[in-house]
Order: sequence, then structure tokens, then C-alpha cells
Amino acid sequence: MRLIYKILICFIGLMFIMQCHILYAQNPIKQNKFAYNVTKTPTFGLKGGVLLSTINGDEAINKYAKNISPQIGITGAFYFKPQFSVRGELNFEGKGGLFENHDMKTSLQYLSLPVYLKFNFTRDPEIYIYGGGYASYLLAAKTKGTYEIFIGNDYISESIDEDILPNLNKLDAGIVVGLGVQGRFNNQMDIFLDFRYTIGLINLDNGTAEYRYNFNHAQFWPEQEVDNPTNKALMLTTGFIYYLDSR
Repeated sequence: MRLIYKILICFIGLMFIMQCHILYAQNPIKQNKFAYNVTKTPTFGLKGGVLLSTINGDEAINKYAKNISPQIGITGAFYFKPQFSVRGELNFEGKGGLFENHDMKTSLQYLSLPVYLKFNFTRDPEIYIYGGGYASYLLAAKTKGTYEIFIGNDYISESIDEDILPNLNKLDAGIVVGLGVQGRFNNQMDIFLDFRYTIGLINLDNGTAEYRYNFNHAQFWPEQEVDNPTNKALMLTTGFIYYLDSR
């Protein structure tokens, strides 16, 4: 699986390099003609990329190691000014975290709705920042891997595949901030490169698990401490933006 992750990251990196070349190769000579979204037309688009996540507030989770998952979705925007817009998305996102001392991971699959304000600093290509919030609904949740531990002279190794959906709050919400670059592909379409950071504000644990929300085993010690587990993620995405009116 680690090889697949490396191949996926290399592929996304190659896509970014290719699209950066397109942004500048396709950039029009007369920038004022394509500066910002001069007609302030609504837009919609498709996006996809990789999401690197972990879980805060749980001693069993390695907060430095990242769980790598896909993100795919749709996006749309309404413009108040050519350089200022409000945007919404509907995404499928994989989140979760890797355990500290065991070859296990918690995988969480969400349907997420981010809404944020975006401001462009430059013309074409546009360099932008944004900030806002998100709300997510949990579709599926599992802890999988191999649990290995010594208890006295006894060595325990167990294959784990737990459905932990009943132990988790279905709703998550938090803050989203990001930056990126967007440029003209043709007179009705842009492409973009985007880097985003999100942090959840809602406790993942709903308090129903007998021992812990993501690994409900009595022998799991001393890594049992759960404070206030929340999602945290970095996202790297690319995609196409389509303008309803030609520029």
C-alpha cells in the first residue's frame, strides 16, 4: 500500500507541474480581456486530489504520520466583485489517522460541504487565498491492521478489521483555510491548483464505546487515553472551473 501512496503522490506532482506549464502557456497576451471574472458570472467545476489527515487528541494516534486518502467533488461560486467571491463544494473525503505503535489505521469516509470566501490578489493567473468553514457527514468508519503487543512474556498478534461507525459522531464541522493559483485554459474554462488546511471542532467520540472509540479492546494499554479526538487534514487538489458566460 505504501508503494501505491508514493505512486499517487508522484502522479499528483506531475499533474501539478503540467498544469503550471499550461497556466503560463495559455495565458493571453491581452491580460485585461481575461482579468479576473470580469462578467462576474457564476461558475461550477470538478476537482480531485489527495488528502493527508490525522486525529488530534488521541494518544494512540501518531499525530505526525499522515493517513493518505482521495478527495473528489464539485465546486461552484458566486461573484460579488471580479476579485471577490463566495464558494461552495460537495466532496467525498477520506480522513483518519495511523496508530502510534501498531500497524493499524482508522479510516473515516465523509461527505463534506465546505463554504468559504475567496479573494484574488492578481489577474491572470489568479493567486488567491480563502477561508471559511465546513460541515461533514460520516458515511463509513473502520479500524484495520495488525495489533501487536507483549504482555509479560506473552506476545499477542491479531488482525483487526473493526466497524467503528456506531462509536463516532456522524456530524463533523470545522475551519477551512487555503491558497492557490487559477488560470485561463480557454475563454470559458480555468484550471486551478489548490492547497488547503482543515481542522475539526467536534469530538469524534460519541461516548458509546466500552473502551475507546476506534479500537474497542480491553487489552489495549497503556495507549488508552482519549482526550477530545478531532480531525485535522491537509489537502492538495486540482480541477477545472467552467464559466457560464464566455469571457
